[in-house]
Amino acid sequence: MPIVAISMPKSDLVALDEFHNDAGFPSRSGVIRHALHALLAEHKSLEQAKGQITAIMIVVYRERGKDDQCNRVQHKYSPLITATMHAHAAQGGCFEVVVASGEANELCSFAKELRSQRQVVSVQTRLVEV
Repeated sequence: MPIVAISMPKSDLVALDEFHNDAGFPSRSGVIRHALHALLAEHKSLEQAKGQITAIMIVVYRERGKDDQCNRVQHKYSPLITATMHAHAAQGGCFEVVVASGEANELCSFAKELRSQRQVVSVQTRLVEV
């Protein structure tokens, strides 16, 4: 297997090692491969969606929280947003739960733009089927 080096804050490395030990993964690489597969499956489900869809997005922001650029992205896609909840985390960051409905390709673009923002730690997206 090819070897890939990654950079991460020390706090993430500590969390990786704790999870690696607690969850019984054989190595750090095993944890990272598992996380990558989960992220790719989530991305694939959104990329392959067609027509009108509804999604729930959980957006986690860094310690200083949401910045003006993140607000601009949400404003750009505001016609898709049907509900939001913003909360502060105990560790100093914050998160939002965003419910959005619209054309699948527009929601996919929205998620991609959110992920690309400097202040965004992660965006988890789940399609809602009712």
